[in-house]
Amino acid sequence: MHGLIFVTWEKYLVNRFNTALFNAYRAKIGENTTNAPLASKVYDDAMLLAGVAAVHELTHVPVDTLLREYGHYFLTNGLTSSRCSYLLTQVHSGRDLLLVMRDAHAQMRRVPDGLTPPVFGYEAVFEHSNSLTLIYDSSRQLCPVLWGAIEGAAERYGQQVRIHEKTCMRQGYDACRFDVTFLPAKNIPNAHETPEQIARRKQQQQVDNLVLSLLPSQQGVTLTQLQGLLQMQGQVPATHQRLSRILESLQHLSHAGLVAHTANQPGDTLTNRKYWRAPTFDL
Repeated sequence: MHGLIFVTWEKYLVNRFNTALFNAYRAKIGENTTNAPLASKVYDDAMLLAGVAAVHELTHVPVDTLLREYGHYFLTNGLTSSRCSYLLTQVHSGRDLLLVMRDAHAQMRRVPDGLTPPVFGYEAVFEHSNSLTLIYDSSRQLCPVLWGAIEGAAERYGQQVRIHEKTCMRQGYDACRFDVTFLPAKNIPNAHETPEQIARRKQQQQVDNLVLSLLPSQQGVTLTQLQGLLQMQGQVPATHQRLSRILESLQHLSHAGLVAHTANQPGDTLTNRKYWRAPTFDL
C-alpha cells in the first residue's frame, strides 16, 4: 500500500481527534520518529488494518466509520492535493475525479514497487451524464473507504452526491456496486482562483511534463543528474531548476504512477535515488 495512504491516515487522526490520541496511537502500534511512515515508501496492507483496529480500541469509534471518514479526508486534505496535483489539474468534477483515480490506480500497478491499489470498474449511465455505477471487488473489502472517497470527491468540487450501495462483498456478493449521482455544483472552487494562481498551476504542469520527458525509460537518473538535463533545456525558469522544485515534480508524477524510483530498495537515499519513466502499458 502506498506510503501516502499511511501519512494521510495519521494526519486524519490528528485532525479528527487530537495530538494526545495520536501519541497514544503511536505508542500502541510501536511507532516512533525512526519508523514513521514516509509518502515515498510502500508498506504492507496489514499495517493500516492494524492501525485502524488500534484507533477503534482507543476511541470505540466503529471501524467502518473510521474508514469512511478517512476516505473522505484522503480526497480533501492539503497533502493529497499537493502530491496528486498532476492528476487534479485534469479534473473539474467529482465524477471525473473518480474516473481519473481509477486510471491512476491501474497505472500505479505497472510501477515495479509491488503496489496493488484497487482498480474499480464502472458502468456509465448514459441518460444521466453525472451518474455512474462503480464496481469494487478488491480482496481488501475496504468499501467504506471508497464510499468516503466518493463523498470527498463531491466536496472537492462543491457538489452534493447521492450514493446507493446495491450489493456488498461483505454480504456474500462477488462485488460491491455503488450507484452514484453527482448533483450540479453550487460553488466551483476553481472559480475563485486568481489569474496568477491559474498561471502558476499551468506552469507547474508544463514543468512536470518536461521533467517526465527527460527521464529515461530504464536505468534511471539521480535528482542531480536530472537537474543537469533540465538546465540544458531553454525557457525553464530558474526557480523550477532548483532541486526542491524538481523533486516536487517527481512527486507529482510518482503519485500519478508515471515515474518509478528506487526509494524502496535497500541502501536508498535521496542522494543516490534513481528515477525513470514507468511503462504506460502492460508488459
